[in-house]
Amino acid sequence: MRVRNRMMARSDGRLYCHIDIEAAPVLEDDVWPVVSARLGMAEIPAEVYPAEHVRDARAWVLVLPYFEKSVFDVRVSVGGAYADMRVSCARARFESPARHLIQRARHKGRYLGIERIQASWVKDRLRPSLDRLMVGQRGDVWRVCIAWDGAEDVRPRLSIIDAQGAPIAFEQYEFERQIGVESACGGHLNRYFYSLRLPCACREFTLSVKDEAGLAAPGFCSCDESFWRFREHESWEHMRDARADDRRYAAWFEEHRAHRGDLEVQRAHRFDREPLFSIVVPCFQSNRQFLSELIDSVVSQSYRAWELVLVDSSPADGVVAANAMAVGDERIRVVPIAENAGIVGNTNLGIDAARGDYIAFLDHDDLLEPDALFWYALEVVRDPACSPEVLYCDEDLFEVAGVWRQPIFKTRLNVDLLYSHNCVTHFLCVSRELIDRIGMSPEDVAGAQDYDLTLRALAAGARFAHVPRVLYHWREHAGSTSGDNVGSKPYAIEAGRLALERHMASRGVCARAEEAPQPFVYRVRYELPEPAPLVSVIIPSRDHADMLRECVGSLFERSTYRAFEVIVVENHSVEPETFELYDELAQVHGPAFRVLDVSDALEGFNYSRLINLGAADAAGEYLLLLNNDTEVRSPDFMAEMLGYLQRPEVGVVGAKLYFRDGLTQHAGMLVGPHGTVCHPNQDFESPREGYLSRAVRPGNFSAVTGACQMVRKGVFDEVGGYDEAFAVGFNDVDFCFRVRETGRLVTFTSYAELFHYEFVSRGREVADTVKLERWKREQALFTTRWPEPFLEGDPYSNPNLDPDSVYYGL
Repeated sequence: MRVRNRMMARSDGRLYCHIDIEAAPVLEDDVWPVVSARLGMAEIPAEVYPAEHVRDARAWVLVLPYFEKSVFDVRVSVGGAYADMRVSCARARFESPARHLIQRARHKGRYLGIERIQASWVKDRLRPSLDRLMVGQRGDVWRVCIAWDGAEDVRPRLSIIDAQGAPIAFEQYEFERQIGVESACGGHLNRYFYSLRLPCACREFTLSVKDEAGLAAPGFCSCDESFWRFREHESWEHMRDARADDRRYAAWFEEHRAHRGDLEVQRAHRFDREPLFSIVVPCFQSNRQFLSELIDSVVSQSYRAWELVLVDSSPADGVVAANAMAVGDERIRVVPIAENAGIVGNTNLGIDAARGDYIAFLDHDDLLEPDALFWYALEVVRDPACSPEVLYCDEDLFEVAGVWRQPIFKTRLNVDLLYSHNCVTHFLCVSRELIDRIGMSPEDVAGAQDYDLTLRALAAGARFAHVPRVLYHWREHAGSTSGDNVGSKPYAIEAGRLALERHMASRGVCARAEEAPQPFVYRVRYELPEPAPLVSVIIPSRDHADMLRECVGSLFERSTYRAFEVIVVENHSVEPETFELYDELAQVHGPAFRVLDVSDALEGFNYSRLINLGAADAAGEYLLLLNNDTEVRSPDFMAEMLGYLQRPEVGVVGAKLYFRDGLTQHAGMLVGPHGTVCHPNQDFESPREGYLSRAVRPGNFSAVTGACQMVRKGVFDEVGGYDEAFAVGFNDVDFCFRVRETGRLVTFTSYAELFHYEFVSRGREVADTVKLERWKREQALFTTRWPEPFLEGDPYSNPNLDPDSVYYGL
């Protein structure tokens, strides 16, 4: 018996060898050769398939893992005979279209599509695939799908070896099981989804899957260096935000900024009312070149009703006066100060000297776009009955004028994000009337006077307007706080904390502000009332006793907040273990745990109905709506969420949720991407902050997931609870929208953390045609009821961003 290796190709981490088995016993139609492979002393997975594209009973396709430098020893057995061969991966080639034609001509069709041979033989064989890669600090996380046709009671067992055949230790998490899914060819497919965490720098490996039940043939897939890089780049592209690529942003900005023709149109525009803008610039030992560039950017404005107030607190060096004189524009006024009064004092003197209807603040080393004031004026005169009192815009960073980078695309006023850090910043502009009403900043907030002014404006109920255009350029240098340069002004961090704490006190909110580990970032800790209010935790559940045990057990064992009751809303459970667990939990926790059996009150599954029935039975002043597939991660999560509800303007609070593998599942919700509702910053590892740190800082969103929502019972009742027209999907988002209609905020806090084992209990809609049709109906109902975010964009995103990106991409 002899085996000849005719040709090879590689694809998707596999090596495909067209082999001829010669002088072998005759094979019956249903009998295949047996192959085994070794790499040194290690056993390597191997598969063999008939080469159906060749009308030759001797022709087979051998499939092996592909490792660039590996050489395998392969044995092919037929009956009692066998033959050995050596296969070198280095000889393999990618099958490109050109090479495909050449090989087809040279080998008379034998090469045609051998890397696709497995698609013809899928019955009762496990087919693993490495679908996604997330590179993290604790290792690589691979999302894996194992698919097969045939028997449903398969028990996959996974193992991984490296390029030398040595076993690799890994963490394994089961995500979801889809049984009997209709496939594209009309059959039914079974799929298991896993998450695997491998050690860092593990870029060449083979994943093998065997069925412990013996119902399906084993399968494997491999990763080599090129495949790893492909998946890494694919992941980077998918998760890329607006600050990921400065060159791409620079090109975008040049396309979207105002050009000469636009500016001419703006200069010709006549306003019914031309508000005067006073631009106050405190100057102390200013850089001559930087200040000259600043003045040029103001003089170039397409809107003409402005004045530039240069507060010169170092007149002896003559820099400010010389720069102003060189321009010779009568709208530029220099206010010399004999003695430097500090940044707050100098700013306040500039405000006193200003004559404008609006006062804007510009650092002495930054730049404006030539249409900045035009867009501000347009916003001011848009509706004279309710003109904005505070304006701000998008901005970016630069070191050299013309080389713009790191854009900051902001949203409408995001109060809870503002309480985390100054997300308003530039180009801050406030009405003279507002300043006269709230006063100027005190000396002890020096370095954070703009933050202080913004917070006091918020406390006074000022109207804010965000102009979604990049109109301000923030210069980066050693003395600037741009890019959170903590070394430049360390005193400014404490000043910001002081301003925030005073703001809370002025609003009557019992809270303290703390410095977060990141510079210029703060954490607000709210004081809870005494006695502690009761929180009713409502958990709809059906069977899955092991999962419910983890959920309820984590509440009682880990939560530092103790004033809560748990109401499990029982819905048609049938497994004896479920009812045994109910009895056990009731015995252990007494009146703090009870089961509300509503099986007779509804037919089929209606999550909204379950929530409403649970809420009606709740004794608590607050409701925590919780999925049964959650588990407490941070012990103070309940107190953290409850704290935000001590502010009357907050209506709903959501938590940060993680998948089993520790990657982010929920950090707020965006409405609109791909015509639906999405989770931004999903699959981030815990330290990864995301665009403008939205994944790790509290903030307001259009919605938060109903897997973990806290709300006052009074607010829940006021809006009518969950709408039962949404049986499963979109009910939580619809609820948040109706709460927002009352003028309240929906807040996400990153400091309340839980695990969420999504799709474990009910499965994904796409896996079930009935569920998918129901989901489509509910999606249609939601988009009909709430069309605005789909037409205009989510208000807590930015119109400059990609509307379909859930990572705030450009």
